[in-house]
Amino acid sequence: MIGLGTTLRCNLPPRHIWIVLSDPAQTNGRILVANLTTLTEDCVDDVCILKPSDYPLLTQATTVAYSRAEAGTASKLEELVDAGDFSVITAVPITVLANVLRGAHQTRQLSTSQKQLLAPVPS
Repeated sequence: MIGLGTTLRCNLPPRHIWIVLSDPAQTNGRILVANLTTLTEDCVDDVCILKPSDYPLLTQATTVAYSRAEAGTASKLEELVDAGDFSVITAVPITVLANVLRGAHQTRQLSTSQKQLLAPVPS
């Protein structure tokens, strides 16, 4: 079941990790997902930087690529999991999810319509 904080690995190159930033029960099944990517000097996404100590599957400084976020439906993402395009993996810790959501609410890389899908930051 796809929900807020579900963490997935894309099984197609470049095999990024993606995080669900919406609660589909609160958004009529719609979700926003963003992927994690290596932090580089020219990266426009520098609002939320994660370290390997934040999540065991990270091996280097990593950023949340809000500029590449995708909106869709939880049911479509479940279909992609069933088809083998994505695998559900260990979820990011709640503290990391809170930081990712905080960054999502702050970034200029998400449109207003994308931000409407965001869950509130957990307290």
